[in-house]
Amino acid sequence: MLLIVKLILAIVILSVSLFITKVIFPPWSFPKNIPTIPFYVTFMTTFYDLDQEDIYRLYLKDKLEKYGAVKIYFGSRWNILISKPEFLSIIFKKEDIFAKAGNHLKIPYSVLAEYTGENVISAHGKIWKVFRNTVTRGLTVFDSEPLFKNAKIFTSLIYNKLEKATATTTKDTSSSLSSSYINILDGVNITPQANIFMPELIQRLTLANISQIALGFDFGTLSQDNPPLHSQLKQVKAEIFQPLYLNFPFLDLLPIPNRIKARKNVLKFKQNVVNHVEKNLISNYNFEQTQFPSSDLIRAYRNDDITEKQLTDNMMIMLIAGHENPQLLLTTTLYLLAKYHSTWQTKLRAELFATDYYLLFNHDKKVSVLNSLPVLTTFIYESIRMYPPLSQIINRCTTQKCMLGPNIVIPANAYVGYNVYGTGRSPQAWGKDANDFKPERWGETIDDITSTWKHAKNSSIMSAFHGGRRACLGEKLAFLEVKVTLAELLRSFEWELSDDWVEKMTPAGPLCPSNLKLKFKSIYGE
Repeated sequence: MLLIVKLILAIVILSVSLFITKVIFPPWSFPKNIPTIPFYVTFMTTFYDLDQEDIYRLYLKDKLEKYGAVKIYFGSRWNILISKPEFLSIIFKKEDIFAKAGNHLKIPYSVLAEYTGENVISAHGKIWKVFRNTVTRGLTVFDSEPLFKNAKIFTSLIYNKLEKATATTTKDTSSSLSSSYINILDGVNITPQANIFMPELIQRLTLANISQIALGFDFGTLSQDNPPLHSQLKQVKAEIFQPLYLNFPFLDLLPIPNRIKARKNVLKFKQNVVNHVEKNLISNYNFEQTQFPSSDLIRAYRNDDITEKQLTDNMMIMLIAGHENPQLLLTTTLYLLAKYHSTWQTKLRAELFATDYYLLFNHDKKVSVLNSLPVLTTFIYESIRMYPPLSQIINRCTTQKCMLGPNIVIPANAYVGYNVYGTGRSPQAWGKDANDFKPERWGETIDDITSTWKHAKNSSIMSAFHGGRRACLGEKLAFLEVKVTLAELLRSFEWELSDDWVEKMTPAGPLCPSNLKLKFKSIYGE
């Protein structure tokens, strides 16, 4: 009996030792001529008040700028992480060797994989081509009317918050004055202004946009005060993007109560989306008369080109990525316009007011005006360069032993990713002023700016929208969504950073200012 106990104990000790060794040290087959980032770096934000910029500056910057690639522990495994544009170009070009392998393959047991599934972003090979061919038309040719309508509703929601805050302030001020001053106070034109917590409002806007444009119906995220879908999504995202579980997704295999709950919430959210699709598109045969990406997916399912799960997964990824990336970009642009309110915010407003944009009623003409504005365009491009919505992407797996550049040998079945933030801040790619916010670096005329943007993408110094055959289908929609929203806000408000907001980026996952809070003032009140 004692011998059996000792044997079990030895097996446990050996297993734990092997696990610790696999976490601390990269595989022996990984390249020896690139640096290793200490294993603990990836989950430091779990224990310390550090954001993604801190982690990059302290632990990644010097090594990535010198070598262009490092070994890093993330997602329960060691990976090759690159930032050198030449290496990115190889990955984007040799897509069959550096194959997409999303969460459904990398960590299929995780709550995150349950959330995203197999989809047009993460799939590879023939099924990816089916997915992409199915949704391309709807994501690149779409009706922009919902963007304009929702931007106005979004603006009205902000103005309502300003009026409410101003009314409360006026009431409090009046109650503290003697009665002889109240009549004087009533005659003063008080400009509506308030400090507003932005994440929830922006998310409601981008959810409304993507649901109406990609799915073909309205979830009510802007028209209702507390829409069920939005409440569910907030809960799901709070549970999914916890640094501990992003770094150690194998914990989702354990019977941890909060992870069991997280999985149930994900399934509930997905079922809610499916129910809306069934009600608004399938049961009434509306998908037969419409050209939404969701309609095309349903037709593909009816033709047996995709399975029911693949239909659901692609609906979900359109909703997830289609609202999240514009949300991150819009948050960042609002932050930068607040930070540079006396310069760039003034320039953008002046550029818009110098056109006939606000006098036009035709949406296509308004889109043409927005796409012709050099200051607005360069501001958005520079925002993406400095703060890419997805700062780090590790979703490719080598299908064979291969070379990265002239001397980095990567084994088969190794996960390879890229640090988009690092490439955007690289002095080799962008010059000595790479860390400076300079929209003018993109050019002066819209033709020059467009040419610079295309060159940056083709040379992989701009990788926020990926590259090659796997370039993001939602780029056009995301840009227009941000432009329309900014145009409406610049017409109605001035804003700056709230005095009590701590300037910090998100600690892990998607990159944007964390819990952004802005001080808005109505232009109409002046």
